[in-house]
Amino acid sequence: MKLQLKYTVFLVLTTIFVILYFSNRQAEETIIFFPIDSSLHFTQASTHLTPKGTGDSTYSITWKVNSALDQPAYLRQDVSLLYKNGKLSGALKNWRQNKQELSQKAKSKESESGRYEAVTFHYAEVHPSDTIFTSAQQLSKDKLYTVTSPAFQYFHRPLSEEQIQWKKTLDGLTDQTVKNGLEKAGQAFQVNLDQYNIISLTDLPSKKNQWLSAFPHFKREEIVGKLWEGLYKNYVLGIKKEDGSIVSPQGSTIPQLLMAKNQGEILVLFTLKDGTPIMLRQKL
Repeated sequence: MKLQLKYTVFLVLTTIFVILYFSNRQAEETIIFFPIDSSLHFTQASTHLTPKGTGDSTYSITWKVNSALDQPAYLRQDVSLLYKNGKLSGALKNWRQNKQELSQKAKSKESESGRYEAVTFHYAEVHPSDTIFTSAQQLSKDKLYTVTSPAFQYFHRPLSEEQIQWKKTLDGLTDQTVKNGLEKAGQAFQVNLDQYNIISLTDLPSKKNQWLSAFPHFKREEIVGKLWEGLYKNYVLGIKKEDGSIVSPQGSTIPQLLMAKNQGEILVLFTLKDGTPIMLRQKL
């Protein structure tokens, strides 16, 4: 059956080229990639998921994001995304001016077994002079499995045969959800998936260098920085549909990152909560 493409959204991730950037500009809730400043480093950049049983059929998940740069920055910002069983369940975002450290925390009440994955982009914008602007960035992540039957338990890595089986079950459920979203979006936009190297957004912290192995280190950082610049604007803050309406990414499948084998572009494919396929594109 022919897909009705009028219900799909084609968004383009654009690179912002700054020709004049006035030193007295207002800080704002945004992420802009500037050349990486090798003299800067994060002394802390972490994401943690901590569960706690409540004694009944529910449990809580505490989600913490912390980071610290080695010096105050013109702008510090962290954005973290949490997925449960392959779908977005929440986002944390915080920005501060002239700060080194950021700390965020959220707590949710849950009742079903799940695979939780949180991925965070830690960012700093620095002004060494009135005309030079640089940045620092780092990724962090955490993954957690929770089981509610027959009794509540959790693990980051399975330690028993029972936990190994639960991991297989939850991985199978999550991976199928993500795969369905990828294939639906690929079909809608006529993308030949065989022509791309694909990873999940949640795997970017651990697989970035492998996925981007064809590029030198400085180019890898640029690609990741511009990717999150676009994701923040066109995904985290809301997705603009063809009719001009802005929809929440809540409930959407984990974005899949597709690197063209000719290394000319990156595609980001996923589906919204209502099944609408989405494609974002980043030229390299």
